[in-house]
Amino acid sequence: MKEVWAVSVDKRDLVEAIGHARTRATLRRKGGGFEADVTFVAWEEGLSIRSSFAAMDLPAEGRWCSPVMADGAALRSVAPKLAGPRIALRYEAGRLFLNATSIPAREI
Repeated sequence: MKEVWAVSVDKRDLVEAIGHARTRATLRRKGGGFEADVTFVAWEEGLSIRSSFAAMDLPAEGRWCSPVMADGAALRSVAPKLAGPRIALRYEAGRLFLNATSIPAREI
């Protein structure tokens, strides 16, 4: 069976989850700053957006095979600018696609 990373999520939920994953951890870490990476992980009802100290679960339609990590700053910059109320996320060949826009990512 071919591995598939393709889900659809609400844009507002995605933007909020990325912000949450990147900034909440700074309240617990010494030195401040933002989390560099954000991880996308499947859970029974959708997709979980995580960093080392924070996570937010989103309802999603589709399938996500295994965890994928991407640059949190790039995600935070790109996600709010995407058109439409829903975002199609997919991972393929080292790239995380958000609709037609892609950023480097890696399976972990």
